Amino acid sequence: MKLRAPEPAGPGLRPAPAASHTRGVHTSSHLPPPPELRPSRRRFLRGVVGAAAAAALPGVLRARTGTAQAPPAPTPAGPAGQEGEAFWRGVRERFLIPPDRIYLNVGTLGPQPRPVVDAVVATVRRVAETYPPGVAWDRIRTTLGRLLDADPAGFAFPRNTTEGMSWVAQGLELQPGDEVVTTDHEHIGGLCCWQLLAARRGVRLRVVSLPDPAAGPEETIRRVRAALSPRTRVLSISHVLFTNGAVMPVAELARECRERGIVSVVDGAHPPGLMPVSLRRIDADFYASSAHKWLLAPQGSGLLYIREDWRTRLWPSVASGDWDNLALGARRLDHVGTLDESRFAGLEAALAFHEEIGPERVYARIRSLRDRLAQQLVDLPGVRLVSPARDLPVAGMVAFRVDGMDALGLQQHLARAANVRSRVIGEYGYGWMRLAPHIYNAPEELDRVVELIAAAR
Repeated sequence: MKLRAPEPAGPGLRPAPAASHTRGVHTSSHLPPPPELRPSRRRFLRGVVGAAAAAALPGVLRARTGTAQAPPAPTPAGPAGQEGEAFWRGVRERFLIPPDRIYLNVGTLGPQPRPVVDAVVATVRRVAETYPPGVAWDRIRTTLGRLLDADPAGFAFPRNTTEGMSWVAQGLELQPGDEVVTTDHEHIGGLCCWQLLAARRGVRLRVVSLPDPAAGPEETIRRVRAALSPRTRVLSISHVLFTNGAVMPVAELARECRERGIVSVVDGAHPPGLMPVSLRRIDADFYASSAHKWLLAPQGSGLLYIREDWRTRLWPSVASGDWDNLALGARRLDHVGTLDESRFAGLEAALAFHEEIGPERVYARIRSLRDRLAQQLVDLPGVRLVSPARDLPVAGMVAFRVDGMDALGLQQHLARAANVRSRVIGEYGYGWMRLAPHIYNAPEELDRVVELIAAAR
């Protein structure tokens, strides 16, 4: 079976006209968005510096939560990368992280800043008071399109990357003997959806072994290209590997897939909020992500970006009113029945928080902290980094092993000694330690962790 070229009604998705009582009916309460409230970045940047930072909330978020405004501090931040530690201490105060907690596991779950928590609580309270949630879906799509350089109409909202990947796998028309190519560095959330198809439909799953430690993009492309065959229907690969932070050449691989008539599916759990992303440039057929990681949004706020020619071709995995209304494009996938919209109010607040600090500041700060941590670890005897070297594409995370020391034992040591939250990469038998800093971390926290690792050997 070969996936067919786009047709007006879509290949396979050719539903009969729905009964009139299902057309235009769904359970989400999509109200007209409230008036646009543009955040003031300058006000935010002043507000997070100095003593006033602890009480300051961005104007857009104060308006929605009713939190009192504190006088802004007069000192503005400098250019990206030159803000000074006082600025970042002010940012840390926007979080609920206990002062003695060193949190280095944003790669699994990002802690929500206060404005995000406030937005979620306000929406829960609004519903409890019998009012509709009032989530501004179009504004969320527009903001995501601006942040990720994408067509806003292409976004649908699963709960997380795992669900988004499953929506894609279950929505494609794959037959026994069709082949899906993936790698041995995929998270279970982006792997098990294909394993399910292999067990249930007889789809063949071919796994490409990536080099350890990570190599450059040319080697990755060579290995993946060698695994593609005339039976290959799907390439499923991560944008940033959860195992070690390596950045995969997804734009080049998506282009290769398009030339061969192969569907490209990208597990993009990590990049949004971590690094610049251009979905237009990547141009994959599908890109699934989790805003609850580096974007610091609530759990349950995922996103799936669908290339235009697939928005009327992908079968829904959950059917409700308008599931077959192809005029809705990607939006018909959101008609899944009643859902907790408070988490998407939190997503909007997280996007506002990210934009008010400034994406370029966030990316530069994460990169600076990550490089500081990696360099200190490289200098420790007996420590071997499995993340890419600094001159190769890498983002956010540092993965390593320590000679003669079990990663789980090291994790427990760090937790006991300094209340550190980390991640052991036990998948595929790797046994690595992974550390992932974000804007709420201070350089001295990373220095303390390195000292503890050195002392534990």
